[in-house]
Amino acid sequence: MKNLISILFILIPTTIVCQQSKTPDKQTGYQNYTSYGQLIGSGRDNNTIVSSIQMEHNYLFNKNFAFGLTTGLEWMDINMATIGGNIKIIFPTTNKQSVYFGASLGRVIPLDDAEDDWRQIKNTHGGDFINTEIGYVFPTKGVAAFYTAIGYRFQEYSYSIEDWWLDDLQRSVKYNRFLIRIGLRIF
Repeated sequence: MKNLISILFILIPTTIVCQQSKTPDKQTGYQNYTSYGQLIGSGRDNNTIVSSIQMEHNYLFNKNFAFGLTTGLEWMDINMATIGGNIKIIFPTTNKQSVYFGASLGRVIPLDDAEDDWRQIKNTHGGDFINTEIGYVFPTKGVAAFYTAIGYRFQEYSYSIEDWWLDDLQRSVKYNRFLIRIGLRIF
């Protein structure tokens, strides 16, 4: 709840400032998608809903295609940072709203070590992530727009367990989660 309130305190003043200028008719250039979301599914410690903050830095090549970099933080069984490539196919409407299909592919970087009650964990390693989503953009008067998205996220990480009998064991944790996001697009 604290995360959601913090995000709202950031988003509300930003949108008020952005609405004071006229909406540009932008066909190319930089776009920033910043969002807060929930990843819904099961994990190693049975957290069914976890929070996620994601920022996408895209370059809009024309009104229908954008490509860029995505970064994020997720609070799964362990805290993880994500970094990877992002692509969006955008379908604008006549009233400046738009629908988009997006996909991201990249790496997960663990920010802390995994824990196990019964064994000693030596190393925690990152893994891959794949993200697909469909979103809807609601324009404002200024350079900002709100958006919402739903989709699917796959993530994995691995860790090494020190076992006195079998030497070292490698374990992998995979997440298949449904995602819901709300955010702000600025350009």
